[in-house]
Parts: sequence; C-alpha cells; structure tokens
Amino acid sequence: MKTAPGEMSTAFYTGNSMHGMFRDGDLLDLRAEPFDSLEPGDVVAVFDRDPHYVHRVVRRTADRAVTMGDNNLTPDKLELTPGSVFRLVYRLHTADGRTVEVARGRDGMRQFRRQQRKRRFFAVFTRMLSVFRPLKGLRIPAREASRFRDGSVQWSWHGIPVAVRKNNGRVVYLKWSRRMVFRVPEEGGA
Repeated sequence: MKTAPGEMSTAFYTGNSMHGMFRDGDLLDLRAEPFDSLEPGDVVAVFDRDPHYVHRVVRRTADRAVTMGDNNLTPDKLELTPGSVFRLVYRLHTADGRTVEVARGRDGMRQFRRQQRKRRFFAVFTRMLSVFRPLKGLRIPAREASRFRDGSVQWSWHGIPVAVRKNNGRVVYLKWSRRMVFRVPEEGGA
C-alpha cells in the first residue's frame, strides 16, 4: 500500500481509542505524507497492522514516531518508522454533515492532553462511586409502571417519574440524582 506523497483517500472511523475526537461512522479524509513531516499532535491512520487503526503521534525522534489513542492508557507498541505505511488524517465529515479540520501539532497535543485529563477524571470518579455499589439494595424501588406502545416502560414513585426501560431492555434514568435514590425492578418485575 505504498503511496505517493499527497495522494488522497477516505476511511470510516470505528472504535473507542479516539472517541472525543471522532465518533463511529465519521468519514475521515486521509492524505499520504512523508515520515519527515510528522510531528507530535498529528493524527494518523496506520496500515502496518491488521486491523488498521487511527491514533495520534505523541512523541517523535529522527527515525521513530510513537502513537497512542486519546483514550488509551499506554502508547502503542508498534512505532512508526520511515518505512511504515500510514496516512495523515487531516479532515473529518460527521454524520450530521459538518466538515471539521483535524488539529495538528501543538493544537493536536492540547486536544490529546485534554482528553487524557477527562479520561483520568472519569476513572477516579467511577472509582469513588464504586463505594456506593454495596448500597444498591437500599435504594427506594420505583413501583408504578406506565407502558407505552413501543414496548418501553416508565417507572415512577408516587407520581415522580424516575426512569424509562427502553424496549431493548436498557434503563435510562431521567436525572442522574434519581439513579442514586431509586431502583428500577428487574426486567421480569415489570
């Protein structure tokens, strides 16, 4: 898959490692670039390994480039070299029709650091909330069920809407605070 510099192509994004920057189904515009033009903060699609992946360059030396997903904990083991097959991601087209230029260099590294801080914050927040997991059985059970034609069920407690169980079985609480106070019966309890 060797290409000439400047050659253009497109690919659809799927995965979680760059979530926050891209969403599943985004169309990425790719451009072949020489290895020497890469700098930390650039986003590249790497074709040296199957499955192919899209990650950000986080470190660069004269003959190596280290990549890492914005949501990953560690850098990739496979480093890019001048002989690697990759393309620069320079633009994306979202599902709602927007076209967005992908930040490079310093701006790209700022995005990377911001996403890493968010990931660490949510990891700590989730760990803190796990303390309350044993108290799950002490929450107030929502007992009033209203069924809808589409198969979903709205659960209430004394007229206060608490949550909706979608027809696919997923429970969505109407406010985050209600998740802490109320409990929705299991699927068979409806």
